[in-house]
Amino acid sequence: VNDMIQLLVDMRIALAEVIASMPHVIKVFPSDTNFLLVKIPNATKLYQFLLTKGIVVRDRSSLPNCADTLRITVGTEQENTALVDAMIEWMDQQLA
Repeated sequence: VNDMIQLLVDMRIALAEVIASMPHVIKVFPSDTNFLLVKIPNATKLYQFLLTKGIVVRDRSSLPNCADTLRITVGTEQENTALVDAMIEWMDQQLA
């Protein structure tokens, strides 16, 4: 069990670092859980785009003090890679 917990922690740290380095991301909030709260402009549009890719995150923009935030659950390495790739694709479309 401890090995699984450490793997999840390592995956969360790696995912947070990658997302935080993306150009449109304003903030990745610190987390001790299996998810990240990410502040990004047009979070609802990114949420909708991710759904078209079969990637489910949670749009928390309607909650108090959570405008333009997504809650992203840490997944497997493949799931995290698909998420990052889709986020980059969406960001590239925003710049086009």
